[in-house]
Amino acid sequence: MDDIQLTKDSKQLLAIIYKEYLSKINNGVSKNSAKRIGYISDICELVPDWLPDDVLETMNELSRSEYVFNKYGNNTIIDSYLLDKTIIYFENKNINTIKTIADWILKLK
Repeated sequence: MDDIQLTKDSKQLLAIIYKEYLSKINNGVSKNSAKRIGYISDICELVPDWLPDDVLETMNELSRSEYVFNKYGNNTIIDSYLLDKTIIYFENKNINTIKTIADWILKLK
């Protein structure tokens, strides 16, 4: 993701979300259903060391950059979806297995 304009945290969270997408598909979930990320609480579970406000702000950045779609209610994310732009990016970089995405995440740290 060196060629996209995102913060390091946004790149890391997006890669973690994409890893979850791949995991769902590997477990027999349809691609359409696997794109659903969930509520803000679901996203916070993916990065337990992050503050909830930081997760929200990072998801807002990803939404503004059109890598995810967020639905809002009561000033928080009530549902979120991975967009095709993200999937295409990772596929074009040949980062399409859980192991390669995990290795890529480690390089960001």
